[in-house]
Amino acid sequence: MSTMAAISLNSRPEGLPSYFTNDSVGYAVNTTNMTNLENRGPSDTALYIGGIIMLIALLCGLFGNFLVMIVCFTKRDLSNIINIFIISLCINDIINLGFNNSLVLLSYFLGTFPADMLVCELLQHLTVLLMGSSLWHTGLIAIHRLIVVVFNTFYKKISKKAYTIFVLIFARVVPLLFIMQPSLGSMAYYEPKLIRCVVKKDFGPFTLLVSVFLMMLPSVILILCYIAIFIKVHQSSKSFRGSRQRDWLKREIKITKMFGMIFLLILVGYLPYGITRAIDKKLQWNGDFYVAITVFFAVANSSNPIVYGIMDKQIRSACFQILGLRPVDVNKNGGPITMHSKISHADTCVDTEDLPLNSSPGKAV
Repeated sequence: MSTMAAISLNSRPEGLPSYFTNDSVGYAVNTTNMTNLENRGPSDTALYIGGIIMLIALLCGLFGNFLVMIVCFTKRDLSNIINIFIISLCINDIINLGFNNSLVLLSYFLGTFPADMLVCELLQHLTVLLMGSSLWHTGLIAIHRLIVVVFNTFYKKISKKAYTIFVLIFARVVPLLFIMQPSLGSMAYYEPKLIRCVVKKDFGPFTLLVSVFLMMLPSVILILCYIAIFIKVHQSSKSFRGSRQRDWLKREIKITKMFGMIFLLILVGYLPYGITRAIDKKLQWNGDFYVAITVFFAVANSSNPIVYGIMDKQIRSACFQILGLRPVDVNKNGGPITMHSKISHADTCVDTEDLPLNSSPGKAV
């Protein structure tokens, strides 16, 4: 039977990281893993291959997120609410990649976790909490898309600045509430097989609340909003005759799909690890498999800039411009903008969120 034991300097079991030898700090480990650690933990080959893949994904993810942030900050034609949300998501990704993924990467190369127990536990919490923050971003952005597309008349009346500030604050404050508690620092034990900390079974209700409020609730909000959006679009698209209305609909649906893809990346990255941990509660599965799903999670976390670039032509063109890979001005077909095409290019770059979806057939807006 698994028991918890306090380990001191003189009784540290072989295979545990050396930073746990400080006799002024008590810590807990799972004693079922004190035997045959080398056989049950990840192999060196899996750790090195996983570490190399994570390193490549980390560098690409940091570069991509910083690049997207730079173009959204510096390009005036990219100054809108949607890109403010994108910048906020990039900040989340940079924190996650720079702190969480970097420590996991380093632990894979070293074979042990490279910091003390508090940092080890914080890493466990922040991985989930930053993911929860990103999910709440996508959930609240889905509400924004619903208001823009379905309730456009109401959207004209609300304060865009106030809603933007609400999204940016709420999506971060709610996850932080789960980490600001007196039990922080004693909620987890070090698990050598995973080379990270795992929340103790005593805190099952905490884990359940995190799952419900940081994952399930924003996911349900997003799904319901997207269903309502696509039902409304399907009902209204047949009445569109004006070219500007069609352009507006195409743009708004593309934006909606882009944030939907970000949502799917978050879930696809986390679900394999989350489902595996829920099934393998006694950690009997091969350690190399845990390395594989952790690497998969890290790669998914690094892929958001690719989605922004593929699904947003303005962001993609601005990134290519900064990197010197395209002409300064490009039209929708990728060619240079002439005097004749500048007019149509300007029309496609205007903020069309105020165009109503429910206008009468054939009526130009």
